[in-house]
Amino acid sequence: MTRTLRFLFLISLVFITACTSVEKYNTQLAAPIPVVKLHKDIDYIQHKLNRLYPHLDGYLSKAQLKAKFDSIRQVVNRPMTTKEFYFVIAPVIASVRQGHMSTGLPQPLLTKAQRKHLKQMGEGPLSQFTSEWLDQKMIVLKNKSDRKYLKPGAEIVSINGITPQQLYAQYRPVLTSDGFNETYIRKGFGRRLPAYFTGELGVQDSLLYVFKQKDSTYTEWIKRKIKEKKVTPPKIVKGEVKDTVKPKTEAVAKVKKERELTRKEKRIFGYDPTTKECAVSLKRSELDSTLYVLRVKNFSSSKYRKAYTLLFDSIQHMGLKTLVLDLRDNPGGRVADAVNLYRHFTDQPFTMLQPSEVTSKTSLWKIGVLDNISPIGYPFFFIGYPVYMTFSYFRTTKRPEGGYQYKLVGSRPVDPAPNAYTEKLYVLINGGSFSAACIESVALKQRPNTYFVGEETGGAYNGTVAGIMPIVRLPHSKISVRLGLMHVQPVAQTDKEGRGIFPDTEIIPSTEDRVKARDPEMEYVVKLRR
Repeated sequence: MTRTLRFLFLISLVFITACTSVEKYNTQLAAPIPVVKLHKDIDYIQHKLNRLYPHLDGYLSKAQLKAKFDSIRQVVNRPMTTKEFYFVIAPVIASVRQGHMSTGLPQPLLTKAQRKHLKQMGEGPLSQFTSEWLDQKMIVLKNKSDRKYLKPGAEIVSINGITPQQLYAQYRPVLTSDGFNETYIRKGFGRRLPAYFTGELGVQDSLLYVFKQKDSTYTEWIKRKIKEKKVTPPKIVKGEVKDTVKPKTEAVAKVKKERELTRKEKRIFGYDPTTKECAVSLKRSELDSTLYVLRVKNFSSSKYRKAYTLLFDSIQHMGLKTLVLDLRDNPGGRVADAVNLYRHFTDQPFTMLQPSEVTSKTSLWKIGVLDNISPIGYPFFFIGYPVYMTFSYFRTTKRPEGGYQYKLVGSRPVDPAPNAYTEKLYVLINGGSFSAACIESVALKQRPNTYFVGEETGGAYNGTVAGIMPIVRLPHSKISVRLGLMHVQPVAQTDKEGRGIFPDTEIIPSTEDRVKARDPEMEYVVKLRR
């Protein structure tokens, strides 16, 4: 009995401590931070950038960046909350113009009871609409709410009195792409817009929406969707006569089921159960049944070696003479994945990347893993980390022009794949094509018989600062800053510094195209073939 009481006491103590720590953390976020501590945070991130960040002066001189930091020290002349300070320091960090470097505003934590409540209640109001930022408006593309009269194309005018335009004006200074192009900004802001509303309003069970559809305006409370309980179908009683003639719908369902990917295939092709799509897929075009599209949604989710081998074996077996590679809205991922894809598009040995610039022999030690793993993983980390430190130290060498460099997979000669496709290739790109997708696009720009359609990529042609990207947290404001530790550059370069990969033909979908789910880029490719 005594042991039971002790156990219950410990559980209660842990619960109370957790609730107290959440409450304490949330109170600290809302409390004004003294000027001295805010200045220490400015000093801290300025020091980290100068010490760890390569190519810091790629788009802004170090003198200009120093002047910006000195300027905000003058602005920070009174105590500020974390949120107030965020909108002072984040624009300075964004002025470096590197899209991978992002600044995160800390959000209030939820207690265990609150998290349980949200899990039981189901999908929140903001998750019930898929929207896109088009022509400076928040346009609904999909509606999962019970207000079925709201069709694709409806505009979200405001949520709890806050307009999307207000948030754009507020958050635009903290957003950046690689260099000077603007195509990524629209995509990036649209993707983050629900998170910005959550940051302003908190996690809510209901929100007051104002919609505009055609010439009418509607005001609706959108409430959290309660999860539907699964109903178990009744068991068939023994002795009951079963109908042996299966309806046509059942036969169709069976065929569809037989064509579903196996569990192993889902792992290979990077299946996402939320979107019910694979990271890598090869399908017939809906506009032309003789045209196949290789869709690469990202370079991070698939078992890419197996996936590309299987897909290009199929391409070779079918004897395709024309192929479309769709890299639209591909945010990037592993460099090794992008390199492996390119070796399936060439019959010549190649080197895709220059050695990556780093700031010192030890800068790659700052990998920032401990913040992102559970305590259970600590022993494995402390066993493996010394090995990684030794490997990265000796792998980092001096550059002929000064400084240090680290060779990634694509910085060494790579042989083509035996099943490489060398026929006509169309590549689709847009402002959402970023990071490794841009590295891939630069390599494909050098490939003969290749034609690009779409809009300028969000990532830069001449490279980006990425690779290992630890999260640095400012000690007093708790603002997080993601820093890249490698300046990754393709071998091929362009004179247009700070711009992305340009298409051979620019096709930008209109708002009507997006609402009606039309694909003008693919329509153009189909026309070119005729």
